Amino acid sequence: MTQAQGCLVITLQADLTDEAFGGVHRAVTERLVESQLDAAIFDFSGVQILDAYEFDRFARLARVAGLLGARVVLVGLTPGIAAFLAHADVDTEGMRFCLQMEDAFALLARRQT
Repeated sequence: MTQAQGCLVITLQADLTDEAFGGVHRAVTERLVESQLDAAIFDFSGVQILDAYEFDRFARLARVAGLLGARVVLVGLTPGIAAFLAHADVDTEGMRFCLQMEDAFALLARRQT
């Protein structure tokens, strides 16, 4: 997790145990509250394989970030993961996606003004 251009950037990895994911969840929510950042980018660019359960965990965390006032963008899904999510009818309603980090920063900058 890092802070860049006024956003909390969370670099994700697949295959987290429930305990490890709980730690990520706590760290993200605590950082958003403490830093009072109003934007979060979930970076999936290092994730090669993602199943529906794992995506759902990250999607719930993104929703929590949204409830804490952060504008959330998911970045870097591979074409294979995007196709899987579409074919598996995974609920992505209301989520914002960008291909690259620069696109996410630009989207968040536009929405801020």
